[in-house]
Amino acid sequence: MKMIDYIYDQPNRLKKILDSKDDFCIPLLNFIQKNGIKRVYLTGSGTSYHAALLMKMYFDKYTDFEVSVSIPAFFSSYEILSKQFKKDETMLLAISQSGTSLSSINAVKKGNLLGIHTVALTEELTSLITNEAKLSIHLNCGKELIPIETRGYTSTVFTSILVAVEIGRQNGNISELEYKNIINSLENDINQMEYAIQEIEEWYKINKYKLITMEKGAIAGYGFNYVTALEGYLKLYETFHKPLSAHELEELLHGYEMAFDSKQYIFIIASEGEEIESIDKFRSFLDELTEHQFVITNQKVNIRAKDLYLSPAVSKVFSPILFILPFQIMAARNCESIGYDTSVYPHKKRTFSHVR
Repeated sequence: MKMIDYIYDQPNRLKKILDSKDDFCIPLLNFIQKNGIKRVYLTGSGTSYHAALLMKMYFDKYTDFEVSVSIPAFFSSYEILSKQFKKDETMLLAISQSGTSLSSINAVKKGNLLGIHTVALTEELTSLITNEAKLSIHLNCGKELIPIETRGYTSTVFTSILVAVEIGRQNGNISELEYKNIINSLENDINQMEYAIQEIEEWYKINKYKLITMEKGAIAGYGFNYVTALEGYLKLYETFHKPLSAHELEELLHGYEMAFDSKQYIFIIASEGEEIESIDKFRSFLDELTEHQFVITNQKVNIRAKDLYLSPAVSKVFSPILFILPFQIMAARNCESIGYDTSVYPHKKRTFSHVR
């Protein structure tokens, strides 16, 4: 399968995850309840780190846990456990799609040495990380046989939503009626994805020449979709290889703008949130710097010719899955256009970041 095939398969995969949610939620909920978990540390590298950032936001929204996120190397070498919680009520959840990330494996080992409960969320249940974690939860994303993770990211984000909602239901933060409404809403969100993908493809065709001639870019978002900016930056950089940066919208103009010139491409994710009111103000300033501006939105804002308006209305928690799609498709199609094969690792020697 090619990168674009994994992108197109995402709605089907999310449906499978929703249908099988009890398979991974119940073991984790039982583990949490049995051990009286109150404090959670989340970790993962690259795409898994971005998913962990969203998992924290979902946990903050639906659960009573005290939650923080660290990259694995930081957790292993510098993290100081909170003294407000006992070790036996503290959990480390490490995300690794392949289960071979050396830094994530080492973070789990460190968690074990510290005497806290360790959990691995991974696609591969016979991988090395599962040998170290006290509990392993299946990330049902299916194997991606290329170096670029797309389906794995949206699967992890969706799994995070479901886990947080199930915990919220268990601890009484969410009523049965609210729970049913959330699940129904998520099912509807998934059904909107295929149409959104077609809208993105049409937008890409219209803007193809502009997008493949990009020399440098910046992606900005806010709320849940600040994380989308981070993941979008990673997808484009690791495939299309052009210098990019990722920003929270307000932070875009705190020094970074001094590096912007007429060659700068700006992608703004205008999602639901109070920041939507400031989009025109940002664009008015950016008009003085560059004509290469692309607003990606499903909200009522002033739309320009280069912008992407996604007509599907999705829930706020699902929006990072919707808004990552344009960047995934842009990365895949740009590489196809320039003849770059995303299915092949570009270097002769593999990095030492994974245990193989």
